[in-house]
Amino acid sequence: MNIDLITPKNSSFESSGKDLQEITKRFLGNQKLLKLLKYSTADALRKPDLTNQEIQKMMNKNIRVAPKLPYESDQESVIIVSFDNFMTNGNNPEFRDNIILIDVFCPIETWIMDDYMLRPYKIMHEIDGMLNKTKLTGIGVVNFLSSNALILSEELAGFTMSNVVINNV
Repeated sequence: MNIDLITPKNSSFESSGKDLQEITKRFLGNQKLLKLLKYSTADALRKPDLTNQEIQKMMNKNIRVAPKLPYESDQESVIIVSFDNFMTNGNNPEFRDNIILIDVFCPIETWIMDDYMLRPYKIMHEIDGMLNKTKLTGIGVVNFLSSNALILSEELAGFTMSNVVINNV
């Protein structure tokens, strides 16, 4: 039995990296979302737009693709994007369907905003508007699936948003 180790295999796992780039690009391009993450004050949305330099510093600090969450006394809000539950597409085994998980963490003392809206809900509103019913780099459409509470401590809590990507081919 010969096993071909040279010919590239058909797999859609590599598209996850491209999708992560597309998601973070969308997040970094949304000033409302960036202000909600950066500014811990109730009037965060009335703050001036962030500069390009400030935005670049937010990557891997407020917007993360690795599931590591440090906590400091002056913690800003954080988003962690990850992919989970890969499964073979029922119509075409060349493609993988998956779940995009977006963890939204906010210091509890910063939850209440000027308009009595809660910061995690505002953040999820922005994220949902950027991703739901859109395409990333592949052929699948992102669809909101659910959101579940995520309480880490007395100081930090939020939600996990689940979005399903099904490659309809």
